[in-house]
Amino acid sequence: MKSDIWKKIGFFMTAFALPVLISGVVRALGIYIFVTPNKFAPGGVNGAAVLLEEAIGWNSGWFLLMLNIPLFFLAFFLLGKKEAILSTLSMLLTSGLLILFGWIENFPKFDGFVTEEPIAYGLLGAVAGGIFLGIALAVMLRCCGTAGGTAILASIVNKKWKFISVSWLTSFFDAVVVFASIFVYYSPAAGFAANLVPVLLALVSLFVTSKTCDVIINGFKVAYKFEIITKEPEAIAREIMEKTHHGATMMRATGMYTHEEHDVLVCIIRKRQIAEVQRIIKRYPDTFAFFSPTTEVYGKFLK
Repeated sequence: MKSDIWKKIGFFMTAFALPVLISGVVRALGIYIFVTPNKFAPGGVNGAAVLLEEAIGWNSGWFLLMLNIPLFFLAFFLLGKKEAILSTLSMLLTSGLLILFGWIENFPKFDGFVTEEPIAYGLLGAVAGGIFLGIALAVMLRCCGTAGGTAILASIVNKKWKFISVSWLTSFFDAVVVFASIFVYYSPAAGFAANLVPVLLALVSLFVTSKTCDVIINGFKVAYKFEIITKEPEAIAREIMEKTHHGATMMRATGMYTHEEHDVLVCIIRKRQIAEVQRIIKRYPDTFAFFSPTTEVYGKFLK
């Protein structure tokens, strides 16, 4: 009985509590150290809170708290209780940490504006901030399937108008925040190019966030799948297995244009082995092949 209770506690900690903790802490560090000091808004509710801090002067943690409370109730009653609670807990932790960081004297900041090359340092800040926010986003998506914030608004709108996708709506809300930064960070003394810097940094940050999230969600075990239609499957499969040390699977297929039966080889290889497989295929002139990336390879990958 006690062991079952401890198993349930352990499952809860690893499946929910730990992801909420990691995402909240990583997000707060990314915003406070890299985003806010370099004066750009990375989109979404996080970006809106950063813009409000710049415009009003309060710590962005307070604004993040104010923005997420109504979003929590919307998500709780219209989407799902578990998703609403977990995403809001993560955001509350981020809010609290941002406020705490503001109270700590000399808390480290990657501030490009105190250097002789603010644009270069701002770009590094955008990349680093994007990595931190991407990690936080991926952890929450793996934990509860939603990141909260503008994703909640997008899901609610999608419930009403199904033809508008959640991803498109989320991107739209992010874009609104990014382009609003032009007015918040606008300086009459600066030129046109200088006033575009916050937008460009935000776009860099969003791109890095997206790519970081994709890598974590899809996994690091990226491989490539070759599908080879050939009249000599035995010879090609033997060469592939000898040269790449990966197996191959043969299937029968019918061409719908000629209605002839063909052999189809399917094999999964690593990226560095693409050229080797292409060289093998080129030695068989009547062979047709194509390949595509695949992620999260499970099972025995080697021959």
